[in-house]
Amino acid sequence: MSSRFAIAFPLGVTVGKWTSAFEQRYPDVELVVRPSDDPLGVLAAGDADMVFARDAEADDDRHLIPLYAEDVVVVVHHEHLLTLEEHLHLADLDDEPRVTGEPSEAFMRSVAAGDGIALLPASVAKALRRKDVTALPLEDGPQSRIGLTWPREGQHPLVDDFIGIVRGRTAHSSRNPEVAAREAADGRKAAGTRAPSGGRASSGRARPGSPKRSRRR
Repeated sequence: MSSRFAIAFPLGVTVGKWTSAFEQRYPDVELVVRPSDDPLGVLAAGDADMVFARDAEADDDRHLIPLYAEDVVVVVHHEHLLTLEEHLHLADLDDEPRVTGEPSEAFMRSVAAGDGIALLPASVAKALRRKDVTALPLEDGPQSRIGLTWPREGQHPLVDDFIGIVRGRTAHSSRNPEVAAREAADGRKAAGTRAPSGGRASSGRARPGSPKRSRRR
């Protein structure tokens, strides 16, 4: 088994619960986890074995498994007139100047300065939130889709196992028999060292010295 597995993920995607489970299941594997503004570029360069990607598609070079979708929101200065609207639609934004570029702290400072509004995935807006910027839901806004993608050629041997972790598959149902066998052995070892929870069950026989019941005549 390879001793190194590298993953990249974009802003707004939280991977901690999955990477922690992987490290517990594969303590001998070096797990490299890196945030990236361009996970697909990292994958294409060979610097990651698998990446979480936003709004990506499978193609001739990559497999892709869709994971979930999230709403896209509009971020505006907290005193913007749009904040007075009860229900916002995309058409309400037509005449508004836009802040464009890669989402970042500088990007949000531009929104806060009143340079324009911006559309962002809800988790990205949350990750970059500021007190002077408000995220507003859209009635007819698009969604941003998150998926796991990896190369069709030269697939890392641990890709299927990481997919299983993300999908909630336990070690005992893992496709990797070594992991399932190791965890089962650890469980048996732990059970063997446990203190007895109580005495032996009674066999139903009278103990020596116990008074015998008298028969009724």
